Amino acid sequence: MSFSKSGLHCLNCEQSERETPLLHLHYNGDELWICSQCLPTLIHAPQKLIGKLKNAEQIRPAAQHKH
Repeated sequence: MSFSKSGLHCLNCEQSERETPLLHLHYNGDELWICSQCLPTLIHAPQKLIGKLKNAEQIRPAAQHKH
């Protein structure tokens, strides 16, 4: 879990819950937090989270839909 003395932090950008809204995730047995600004990275480019999110390389990006 992304904890520190000052509270919860985004798994990607490290912003705290005092700086930005955080969304609670459960993945691969872990309890994590991601901010609303980094959520699109998790959805569309999870490979950018390698080293920050365990097994990120196994997450398939969302399909790109043309509108």
